[in-house]
Amino acid sequence: MVKVKKRSGSLQDFNKAKIEASLSKAGAREEDATKIAENVASKIQEGTTTTEIKQIAATQLREIDERSAQSYETFQKLTE
Repeated sequence: MVKVKKRSGSLQDFNKAKIEASLSKAGAREEDATKIAENVASKIQEGTTTTEIKQIAATQLREIDERSAQSYETFQKLTE
């Protein structure tokens, strides 16, 4: 399993389902969220930061749905 680097500096297993869920919460259609999450997963390398992951996902979402992309980019997890 590929480890990604969180803002705190800790490493965590990459979880494609988390990307899908956050894209869906931002308003992306389910099929778009799945497709983007799969594309992001194919680009992830050991040590990729969660910020980089969010940027990749937002760029791809913007090509499909600008409004959802804006929502996705401005969302911040309270626990991070």
